[in-house]
Amino acid sequence: MASDRGHGITHRDDPRGAQLSGLLTRRRQSLGLTVEQAARATGLAEHRYSALESGAGRGFDLCGLKRVAGGLGLSGQARETFLLLAAEPDVTPYDLVERRGPTIEELAHIDLMEPNPALIADHAWNLLAANGAVARLLADPARAADGECNLVLWLLTEDARRRFADIDEVRADAVARVRAALAQIPADVPLQTLAGRIAADPLGARLWRSRAPRLPAEASARRLRHPRYGEASVLVTTSRLPGGLHLVVHHAAHLIQAPAPR
Repeated sequence: MASDRGHGITHRDDPRGAQLSGLLTRRRQSLGLTVEQAARATGLAEHRYSALESGAGRGFDLCGLKRVAGGLGLSGQARETFLLLAAEPDVTPYDLVERRGPTIEELAHIDLMEPNPALIADHAWNLLAANGAVARLLADPARAADGECNLVLWLLTEDARRRFADIDEVRADAVARVRAALAQIPADVPLQTLAGRIAADPLGARLWRSRAPRLPAEASARRLRHPRYGEASVLVTTSRLPGGLHLVVHHAAHLIQAPAPR
C-alpha cells in the first residue's frame, strides 16, 4: 500500500541538509507523489529515497544524483541547487553543467544582434555559432580548419592583432579566463587541451605565467579596427548561458554605420 510518510528536516544543525529536505519535499508534494512513488520514479529503494529527502542521505555519486533529478523532473536552477546540496562538498557548479549546443532561440538571438558581431562558444571557448557580422568585422569562421575554431587560440594570431589595437589586454584577459575555469575544473579534458595548446605557444606561455588566475569583467571597452570602417572603441560583453556556453557580443554598430574614412 502506498504511503505518504513525510520526512521533515531531521538535522537542525545541518543547514545544507535542511535545504535539501525542503527542496525535495516541496517537489514531491507538487507532483502529488508519496515517498514510495517518488522512490520508484527515481529508481531508488524507498529507504534510500527517504534518507535523501530527510537531508541525511549520503554516499550518492553525481551520476546517481542526476538520475534522481531526472526522475523528479528537476530542471534549471532547481536541478543545480539540488545537485549542489546533495553532492559531496568538493563538487563545484562547473561539474554540474550539462554540456550542450546552442538552441534555436539562441541562434536566432545572435542573428538579431546584427550588425553587431555576436557569437556563442562552449566552456572551452570553441566557437559553436556566429552571426554574419563576425566574419565581416573579426574573422571568417568558415576559413578555420575543422576543430581549430577556438576564440582564445585565434586571439594569439597575427590576424587578431590586426583587429584589436589593445590586443595585449585582450589576450591577457582571454588567457586569464581559461586559467580561472581550469582552476575550478582541473580534470576537464577540453580545458586541459586548450591550456596545453596555449602553453605550447610562446606568446601564450608568457601570458599564462604572467597573469594570476582571475575573472575579467563581463563588459570591457576595446579598440577594434578594420581596414574599411576604421578604428573605434567598442563595448565587448561576455555572458554565461545555461549549459556552460558563452555569449560574446561586440557592440560595434556605430563603427559600421559611421561614414567610411576616405
